[in-house]
Amino acid sequence: MKLRAGAMFAAACLAAAAIPAAAQDADDNVTVVAPVTVQGERTRDAIAAFVGDISATHERDGQIARFNRRICPGVINLRPDYAQVLIDRVAQAAFMVGLNVGRPGCESNILIIVTDDSDTLVPTMMEQYGRVFERHVEYQERKHELLAEFARPGRPVRWWHLTDQVPEGDGGSRLRAAIRTDIFRVLVVVDTELVGPISLEALGDYIAMTALARVSPDADTTRFDTVLNLFADPEAGLVRPVGMTEWDRAYLQGLYAAQGNWRQTSLQEAGISWYMNRRLEEEQAAEAPEPEGEPEPERRDRRGLRTGG
Repeated sequence: MKLRAGAMFAAACLAAAAIPAAAQDADDNVTVVAPVTVQGERTRDAIAAFVGDISATHERDGQIARFNRRICPGVINLRPDYAQVLIDRVAQAAFMVGLNVGRPGCESNILIIVTDDSDTLVPTMMEQYGRVFERHVEYQERKHELLAEFARPGRPVRWWHLTDQVPEGDGGSRLRAAIRTDIFRVLVVVDTELVGPISLEALGDYIAMTALARVSPDADTTRFDTVLNLFADPEAGLVRPVGMTEWDRAYLQGLYAAQGNWRQTSLQEAGISWYMNRRLEEEQAAEAPEPEGEPEPERRDRRGLRTGG
């Protein structure tokens, strides 16, 4: 599996090189406005809905995959200084959840391909190297949906996760499986003609969110405060996020802190939600103003006379 995955990534590089690079000038004009807020729902319910909506599994009661130890982001077809911004944002998110990041020159297992025509590049890759894509999803229930999602035109950013099932624990139990699902490579395709006037930092955070977690591309996140709204329909009336939000960071931290080998998706989602809720409560407590100090009690000497205070 890993050998085939490596071949796919090499093929992706060759295919990308065959398409002209997009214009390299970034538009850094981003309007900073108030974040989206969740209204009409209790926070715990909203967190559970957020986790359930964005977390993608490929089988019934499948596991929400994640990296296990180390990531190495790499970018092709983009000016080096711009590419470094994307790499740095992905690396920062990885450090935040406890992953190691490879040194410069490491073999990329998060490969970001930048193009100005992903609607041509991606189908070409899938046609020329169809067996690689087909074999990766051969035993997954949603295999045809996954292929259609990746090929669907008009997506500013699209991602393809390669996963392995690895042994976990001492044989499992009725609640916990003897295996867990690990991400070992991710292919991210960015279309510069479709991303619009966004900052590289915001784009890097979006890529980090969708690379470190297997996120559903069809999740409706418009009622949540998340970087996943970066490419939301302008008619939805949302403001463009300027980067990862507290909810995004809490989700990723919950994903990597929660038990990963549950036999039921709902149990893993509940664990992520619990960690996420705790993280957000800690953030809220840290931002709360300190209570005003109580007046110092009177002090009296042995004769009962006040001595100060």
